[in-house]
Amino acid sequence: MTTQPQECGLISREAIIRATGLQDYSASGSQPGESFERCVITQTQSQKLGAQLSIELHNPSPFTVEELESTKRIDKGTDLPAGLGPGFTARTEGKNGPSTYAFAWTDDARMMLSIWIVPGAPGRDPRADAIEFVRQLKPILLSTPK
Repeated sequence: MTTQPQECGLISREAIIRATGLQDYSASGSQPGESFERCVITQTQSQKLGAQLSIELHNPSPFTVEELESTKRIDKGTDLPAGLGPGFTARTEGKNGPSTYAFAWTDDARMMLSIWIVPGAPGRDPRADAIEFVRQLKPILLSTPK
């Protein structure tokens, strides 16, 4: 997920293409050399509004643990696989079609990582892709100094 070449100073171009199916896209957000905050991928020259992929580090988190658990219940979310710590994935239907997202957070919910894939590459499992982004990015972005 973080191999070269990269967008937004962290996200692999190959991972973006694989997850979104887009060869021609525009990336905006954090710049190389600065702390990562976000990376938003949109389809180039598209009439569609909204991102195809959005990865954001929330520091501080906009939600409490209770709010995150409530969101998981409402959206019928599924816990992240064992070993990935607190978090979940869910799929929602919006005006632009299906969206899959993953939220992962620190044990104290002080920081949160959000990943949205809309709708995802044809023939791929966007939930698995969102989980893989969490697996690769959580140790980099949500690690807390000991």
